[in-house]
Amino acid sequence: MKKIFLIIALFSICQGYSQQMETSRYEVTRWGKNQGCHFESFHEDGGMMVYETDQTDESKNHLWNFVSLDSCLYELQTEQISLPAKFSFFDSKSSSQWAAFVFLNEKSSRSDSIPFIVVAYNRYEQSFSTIHASLPERSSLLSIALVDNGLLVVTNSKSGGGMLMHYDLGNHQHRVIAPNVGNDFILFQATAVPERKAFVVAAREYVEKHYKATTFLVYSREGRLLETHRFENGENAVLGRMCFAFDASNDLMVYSTLERESGKKVSLEGVTEDFNRIAVGVVWIKFASGGMKTKTYLFKNLPDIENALTASDRLRVREELLRMQRGKKKERGEIAFQFLTPRLVRFGDQRVFAAEAFEPIYHTETRMGYGFYGSYPTYYTVFDGYDFFSEILMSFDDDGELQWQTSVRFENDLSDQLVPHSVEAVAHDELVVVSPSRNKLRYEVFDKDGSQLLDQHTVKLDFLNGADSFEDEYYAGILRWYGDRFLIHGCQILHNAILRNPNRTVFYVQKAQYE
Repeated sequence: MKKIFLIIALFSICQGYSQQMETSRYEVTRWGKNQGCHFESFHEDGGMMVYETDQTDESKNHLWNFVSLDSCLYELQTEQISLPAKFSFFDSKSSSQWAAFVFLNEKSSRSDSIPFIVVAYNRYEQSFSTIHASLPERSSLLSIALVDNGLLVVTNSKSGGGMLMHYDLGNHQHRVIAPNVGNDFILFQATAVPERKAFVVAAREYVEKHYKATTFLVYSREGRLLETHRFENGENAVLGRMCFAFDASNDLMVYSTLERESGKKVSLEGVTEDFNRIAVGVVWIKFASGGMKTKTYLFKNLPDIENALTASDRLRVREELLRMQRGKKKERGEIAFQFLTPRLVRFGDQRVFAAEAFEPIYHTETRMGYGFYGSYPTYYTVFDGYDFFSEILMSFDDDGELQWQTSVRFENDLSDQLVPHSVEAVAHDELVVVSPSRNKLRYEVFDKDGSQLLDQHTVKLDFLNGADSFEDEYYAGILRWYGDRFLIHGCQILHNAILRNPNRTVFYVQKAQYE
């Protein structure tokens, strides 16, 4: 095996090389706690940094900078666009020709509709256009997806059901699509599949308020319905978070977590996510011309799954196995995780399903109150953050057979947001799993049979200025850029003793390369 190392391309001398690398870090000053900032990747063509400035126009609209960057993170073009003050960044997507940035007014609760704005960027012509639209009354924006010049905006109604809003960014045409689903439903996931030039939309069907089945709708890039498939849930388990792919015959394949009721009823102030369901396995589904094929893999039956558990869960599983060996327990209990939205990575002739496991951490505080009859205790549940402790990797062939399973351990600070903490990429016939934490980059390397080629290594990130030093970090994340390159991003507090104002807070994106 050849020598493997990570290159942080930022005026640093790379191990094993003598040349100096060019600057590959871009910073934006953070002037306010609620300031919006986002980076959209254009792969090998660079990307676009979108951030809110502290300036306003004559109408008191906020000015946002749209900065086009090359693959070395040098500025190419800057456009300033004014947006209403109450609008915040929602999401962005890009294709080979277009990029769409969606801004939403989430505070317009008294109006009949919720306005949103799409800022479309034509990458060929390097020009911007703006689409003003609104969500129907009592609805919410779920997600967006982009294939070529077709933008799909997915909305759900608070009273049930949902609809798709399709925009042609090239000719500014707009149409509304009402999915044809037999029962009461909500739209759950919508994903762009560029290689098929299609969208896949998953709708959860409900019968008497119980999640009974999932309907999968495949739309063309123009918004035309191509296929409809349906999967009925089992008695005690349902489909959870999903990934989609198409095989060589253009048959839809679904990779989904299998979820059960957790039994945990924890009410945390300020936390809106539903943790009532837990993932106990992964389901592979293929909708072929000859009929539907499925395979189910429960975590409790995977030999190496204990490495992905928390310390307390590993102890519980070992005690349970000991009781089974002594004949005191006949069947092994469930091994379950809370997962963030999984990812699917093409690895040679395999597809690797990757999901980050986390758990909400909280504690109970007791405070004493005093009244006429004396003192009395009051109990409060306090949310501490999300602990992302591991990532599970499962590799499948096109027939749904599990080739191998492994996991990567994390040691992260608690995060107050549910955002991805790692990313996977294929380089030199090897699978690299990379994760940032407190100005450091951790990575592990696996070969095609799941064997670990390189255990977890850590590389420290550099700065633009040699006198800068790291103080603190928020919202650290990473995304796969192109090839063997990654982009680390987040918010950092830096200290530089030679500056008049030594402490500064910045949003940053930084390039890393695996060779």
